[in-house]
Amino acid sequence: MQTTKQTKLQMILIILLLILIGANLRTALTAVPPILNQISDTFHLPAWFLGSLTTIPLLCFAIISPFVNRLVHRFGMMPVITAALIGLGIGSFVRIYSFPALLIGTLLAGSSIAILNVLSPAVVGKYFPSKIGVMTSVYTLSMTVFSALAAGLSSPISGVLGWQSTLQWLAIFPVITLAVMFFNQSVQKKPSANTIQHSGATRQTKPVWKQPLAWSLTVFMGLQSLLFYTILTWVPSIFVSHGMSQNTASLLLGLLQLSSLPMAYLIPNLAGRREKQAPLMLMIFLLFFFGLGGLMIETPSMVIAVISCILLGFATNAAFSMSMILFSLKTKDPYETSAVSGMAQSIGYLAASVGPMMAGFLHSQFNSWTIALVCLIVIVVIMTGAGLMIDRQQHVFN
Repeated sequence: MQTTKQTKLQMILIILLLILIGANLRTALTAVPPILNQISDTFHLPAWFLGSLTTIPLLCFAIISPFVNRLVHRFGMMPVITAALIGLGIGSFVRIYSFPALLIGTLLAGSSIAILNVLSPAVVGKYFPSKIGVMTSVYTLSMTVFSALAAGLSSPISGVLGWQSTLQWLAIFPVITLAVMFFNQSVQKKPSANTIQHSGATRQTKPVWKQPLAWSLTVFMGLQSLLFYTILTWVPSIFVSHGMSQNTASLLLGLLQLSSLPMAYLIPNLAGRREKQAPLMLMIFLLFFFGLGGLMIETPSMVIAVISCILLGFATNAAFSMSMILFSLKTKDPYETSAVSGMAQSIGYLAASVGPMMAGFLHSQFNSWTIALVCLIVIVVIMTGAGLMIDRQQHVFN
């Protein structure tokens, strides 16, 4: 009876840990854009640097991700996650004190989140190998909810507390997560059978860069990242060019992010129950196609704008959630998962940092968003092709 109670407590703590890891994946980043002007006024920052506060973390994701698997091999998964949470807490806390501290804190937070990005699917695969769909939805839904709350509340809260206190309070998320991790370790008297199963003897030794399926996953991950960050960056400007006000465009962007919530739950659950993902890939293609097609209609029609935002909200989160669960479904243990996740996210976030610049350049050259949107639809076609190829092989490492 005591063993059963202890096992249930451990499962509850692991689920809580997944929720908290999801809460840490974006809050430190999405809270910044709404208060950029206040940060700029305090530190007298040049205009060019403001955009880099969101670009720097993406570059950290690209640079750090390939090395996460090596760290896991050497130190173990949970110690690496612990170090990442400590780094995220420190980075969130110190970045308010000066311009150099802002830069260092952003680098530290971005690097720490990069590690958590890579290892989140590995945690699911380690502790819930038979419930990958459900548990992937737990942390992706948590990430979506908390990132939206951080983006929506940082400005009004900073109006009351000041932007410095607002950002510092975000350090409470990694602190609480660390407390749950330490409590979970204290109630574990011995390793579970699942932990033994995924010990060093099962670690992958084949180079992940030489696996064809790993490249299909990488292309899918990379292009969905490019699409998401490009859409997130330019959707308000596109609506303004259609004759809408800046406030209306901002509200529509909020609608886009809010409408993504259902997919954070549905896609991992649906994908986890299927052997073939082709129907879901085609659904994601159609959501992107009609959503981007709606943006090409140069009209201030609120109906078309709302429908387009809802479709793109569905599409972007469906593609992201599909990427995350495929890392777990297409690998056999946490070490394989972290290797594939690290490779795909490295290239993926590098692509994400290029997408917004590419779209902005095309708009400046043609004085129209049509060419940029057509290019995004072509990217959707390529992404879908890579997604359909994923069904050809059961696992990355056979």
